[in-house]
Amino acid sequence: MIPLRRKLTGLLEVLIGLGLLVGFFPAATLLNLNPSPFFLFVIYGAWVAGPVIGVLAGLLASLLYLAMLTFTTAFPLNALWTFIIADPTHYLTPMFLIVAGYVLGELRITMERRMQRLRDQAELLQKESVAARSRLQQAETALLELQGRVLGQTATMTRLYQIAQSLNVLSVEKILTELLGVLEDLLQVEQASIYRIEEGNRFARLAVRVGEPAWSNSVSIDAHELVKRAIEAGEVLTFQEADERPAPIYIVPLFRQKRTYALIAIHKLPLSKVTADTTQLLQVLTRWASSSLERATAFETARQTEATYPNSRFLRAPYFEEQCAIEHDRYVRYGIPYTIIEATLHTSLPDDQIPQLLTERLRGKMRTFDLAMWEPSSMRLLLLFPTMEQQYAGGVVQRIEERIESAEFQILDLQVLHNECQIRIESKVEAR
Repeated sequence: MIPLRRKLTGLLEVLIGLGLLVGFFPAATLLNLNPSPFFLFVIYGAWVAGPVIGVLAGLLASLLYLAMLTFTTAFPLNALWTFIIADPTHYLTPMFLIVAGYVLGELRITMERRMQRLRDQAELLQKESVAARSRLQQAETALLELQGRVLGQTATMTRLYQIAQSLNVLSVEKILTELLGVLEDLLQVEQASIYRIEEGNRFARLAVRVGEPAWSNSVSIDAHELVKRAIEAGEVLTFQEADERPAPIYIVPLFRQKRTYALIAIHKLPLSKVTADTTQLLQVLTRWASSSLERATAFETARQTEATYPNSRFLRAPYFEEQCAIEHDRYVRYGIPYTIIEATLHTSLPDDQIPQLLTERLRGKMRTFDLAMWEPSSMRLLLLFPTMEQQYAGGVVQRIEERIESAEFQILDLQVLHNECQIRIESKVEAR
């Protein structure tokens, strides 16, 4: 329907137009024009304001038309009556003006009603389409879940065997990498990271990742409320249980020696996979991967014990170079930096006492996950600092020099290597 304000505005516009028309144009000109210019204002009023204003505009235009016609042809006044009854055709134009105002106004109202019905139908169809899309999405989700549950027994057993083989290894790094591969295969995970818990549950260090990085390479546990709660509770948590936003979709803890060793942070996966079944699947994978980590950790601990000098934290060369290769691979894949400090020492102490004495001197200057190597043949000391960026190496070098330089040890040469471990190892192998 046409608003009242628009009707009043249309009437005012018609009045102004008729006034200007009569005021600026001679009566003889207006009467001789065919069709009459009064039709323009009647049509305009009827179209913009409806039949009521159209009829009023027709009446006003008719009165003006008859008045102008009377004053131009019926003088003197005693001939007025004769003029009025002499020729009825004088009233055809006024009659057409009134009829035109009504008919065009009704056409406009009819069009408005039909347009309103079309708008109502379009709104109803839109609501129905939204409801249909919602039902379609629910049906697709149900179909995906049903397809996942009705897999053939042969395919299911084959996939379970492949998962078991991928997790049944004696390398922690391979277990974590294969675990992300399992998540990509089963849940179509697009963005996820596995972080090792370090420094007494104060920091988490990136181990492996799939997709674009969501967090930094090293994060503070206290800065992420959901991570802290997952470590304390020791169970799979979802974004619905987090107060902060944005939050990972899932946080999955991995255990070793009855404590949280690592966390899987899943940031992106298909919406159809965010279900209660996925939570149960992650709980199963947690127990499975944690058992594998226990075996792999025990094996690597035994290897590290054998590769470590007695009463020290210094590693022998083969095991240290293997860890360097792992850090370099992490740098190439994920851009996680590392720093190696290489120092050539001079000392008169027996070879079997040097690692223990160096361990005592460097106590408190190295993090729990930093690695050290002593090579007696070349009198080289190598320190590996994962995640350490180049701008922080200067202060570390200064503190290490202050602790080592003494009556027992003299530093003959010292250099800092940034992300160059793999190159040096390859060149060393070629030299052999």
